[in-house]
Amino acid sequence: MNRPDPAPTTLPARVLGLCLLRGGPQDLPWSPRLLIVLLLASTALDVLLGNTLAGDGNALARSLLSSLVILGLCWVALALRDLRNRYVQTATAIVATSMAFTLVQGFVLLVGGMPPATTPATTAQMLMAWLLFGVFLWQVAAIAHIVRHAADMSSGFALTLVVAWIVAWWAIEQIVFGPG
Repeated sequence: MNRPDPAPTTLPARVLGLCLLRGGPQDLPWSPRLLIVLLLASTALDVLLGNTLAGDGNALARSLLSSLVILGLCWVALALRDLRNRYVQTATAIVATSMAFTLVQGFVLLVGGMPPATTPATTAQMLMAWLLFGVFLWQVAAIAHIVRHAADMSSGFALTLVVAWIVAWWAIEQIVFGPG
């Protein structure tokens, strides 16, 4: 008789499960302290990669703005459904999975290099860009999966909501920092 796999017990295993669209934010501990630690680590990772790969002097501000917009809109969505009690685990799941995807994207950029802004990209750089786009789509799906579980909504609505959050973040970033 086949036994189901036991539930992962470590935080990295649970985050990997979320990235693979398994489980939900309820599988993470309710810990405001963990959320704060992950937010600090995520911000540090964003700044490190932003400065290393793009020489972005605004990496800290961009990271903080991104966190504020996405986590703020997440809180609003949960509050509208009267599920504020799920916020800490949901935000923890979003931050932790975003860190995992940032590590993957950073690795791809370190291996493939940043595409040049003024000269045509090489074939390898184009392939890296497509790979990064695929990882981004996977990240959107993972966050939508988390939101679906947290807010008790359909997958389609959760995906639409997350895409709207990303568009809102992009629009606010364009206003604050100007076009790319």
